[in-house]
Amino acid sequence: MVLELLKNDARLGIEGLNGEDHILPSKDVEWAKKMQSDGSISRRNAKRVKDLLSVGDVILVVPILDETDGIFLNWSLRQVPQIQGGFVAMDVHTGRVLAMQGGFSYQYSVFNRATQAKRQPGSSFKPFVYAAALDSGYSPATIVIDAPIEVDTPQGLWRPKNYSDKFYGASPVRLGIEQSRNLMTVRLAQELGMDTIATYAEKFGVYDDMKPYLAASLGSEETTLYKMVSAYAMFANGGERVQPTLVDRVQDRDGKTVFLHDKRSCDECKRPDLMSGWLPKIMSNRERVMDQVTAYQLTSMMEGVVERGTARRTVNLPVPVAGKTGTTNEAKDVWFVGFTSNIVAGCYMGIDTPTSLARVRRWWHVWTCV
Repeated sequence: MVLELLKNDARLGIEGLNGEDHILPSKDVEWAKKMQSDGSISRRNAKRVKDLLSVGDVILVVPILDETDGIFLNWSLRQVPQIQGGFVAMDVHTGRVLAMQGGFSYQYSVFNRATQAKRQPGSSFKPFVYAAALDSGYSPATIVIDAPIEVDTPQGLWRPKNYSDKFYGASPVRLGIEQSRNLMTVRLAQELGMDTIATYAEKFGVYDDMKPYLAASLGSEETTLYKMVSAYAMFANGGERVQPTLVDRVQDRDGKTVFLHDKRSCDECKRPDLMSGWLPKIMSNRERVMDQVTAYQLTSMMEGVVERGTARRTVNLPVPVAGKTGTTNEAKDVWFVGFTSNIVAGCYMGIDTPTSLARVRRWWHVWTCV
């Protein structure tokens, strides 16, 4: 609780802690804007605590500690975000889930948004369109026209457009996925046929029964983050089927394995004369869902998304990374799914009741950094 407003700072009373040394400095409120009595948000950020708070206000704070010695420095203002989201990371070869986050706080909501929330993947669905194109004779250098398109639908004429609201003319397929060109993707889907796209999406497990509507090529149909990440794992491992799992092995009380998720065989693992340091050969017997050459080409194109495309300012890792961003209409959902040679990870952010993130972009940026 705010007990006293000083010149720039505030003196707090902290539940469960005694003393009067609980200070909230002005530098820790400069990110925030005051909510007016009518529910609107002030346009200006706070410069002093008194610009934002009043005596008697009950607020959320966290202790800030020195990174070197862990000594307490000061209290910092916090806020429960309106935005929720999910995160999943898994092994690209076994499907083992390495990490999962189902929302901001389990105490706040037990709904697991990684596995239960069905959201529109937006442009993060486009790699499946391009995978179908590569398997149908296109190459990363094939030229596709980026120009206006009109589609006659029962609801009237549909005129998709690029995020930039511009048209770029003849462009190679590689550039289309790097810059996430909507018109090139729709034109590819028209030429390939939505039945073909739906077959690919279902084969990768993104959808169980995808409707063959042209808008679905831009990620308009809903799916879960869990399914998207496992589908991207198949790009990363060269095109082999991956079944995500939270349980690797089950043993009885005597140590005998009664369940093993990984069905790959390893005859050499049982050899008693296996030399120290010798790596046994593991035989893969999993279903192949896409051609190895296609997986290689698609991975190369998606590396361009990170190096030169829509994710160039977001991903900064010291290893090669491939991935794809995704944003739905009015930014109601924002996605990124990416992978290295051994780990695939993805996240989405959005308000539980789909709403534009424009008014909460500050929190969206913070979540992206985290």
